[in-house]
Amino acid sequence: MDNTNMVVVTTRDSGILARFLIKPAAFHPWRDRATTQPTHQRRPNKSPALRARRLATLTFLPCSAAATVASTAMVSAEVGIDYVLWTEDEVSTRVGEVAAELAADLRALPEPAVIVGVATGAFLFLADLVRRVDVRLVVDLVRVESYGAGTESSGKPRITADLKVDVAGKHVVVVEDIVDTGNTLSYLIAHLEKKGASSISVCTFLDKPARRKVNVHLVGDGKFYRGFECPDYFVVGYGLDYAELYRNLPYVGVLKPEMYKKDSSN
Repeated sequence: MDNTNMVVVTTRDSGILARFLIKPAAFHPWRDRATTQPTHQRRPNKSPALRARRLATLTFLPCSAAATVASTAMVSAEVGIDYVLWTEDEVSTRVGEVAAELAADLRALPEPAVIVGVATGAFLFLADLVRRVDVRLVVDLVRVESYGAGTESSGKPRITADLKVDVAGKHVVVVEDIVDTGNTLSYLIAHLEKKGASSISVCTFLDKPARRKVNVHLVGDGKFYRGFECPDYFVVGYGLDYAELYRNLPYVGVLKPEMYKKDSSN
């Protein structure tokens, strides 16, 4: 018997039930070895969480429908992913570490800080982060656009949805999905400073210093927190997108060049 998935079809009354039995996977060196593997090593673009969700979806479907869903499930979520850069578990662990560091600093403040998430890319990181920061704080969102549907920042960011919270005299923590050129972040920091923020920190999930064009200047006693230093690849997942896709992936993956080069050639 080979290692492929087996489908057992049983009949009950007039319905057809499709049950998927998955044979235990073989030994995977990258997953089962005890030593820590370099984070940039190629890994299969399979997530345990996504596999579980697919299995739950496929169970109890008519066999023809199950086959259709099975053939489209990966297309809808993971098509175009070259390899996984940071797994779901690695992301969760690192977010917890950053949250602990941030909480320790915010705990020393005389009043609650204002956490400003940059929509849309930071939404998952923001949610996971603030749930692990066990201090009083205020949360708001701002939308700053500079990419559109492409892969390169236009260098001309603009705020399309501003804060509702008054930040005058407050310590603000800007939560970003990724900092690369620094243009958008610098623009946002200047905007918050004009609103009267007394100090401004930055907490970014990914930092890509290889692409930095503008030095990011923090305000007051501001501090720079980061989850991972990202190599100069086009990455998606965990909130990061390409053309508004891939945000829902629970890991960070590298997008295949042909996925975005075909658009840039138009």
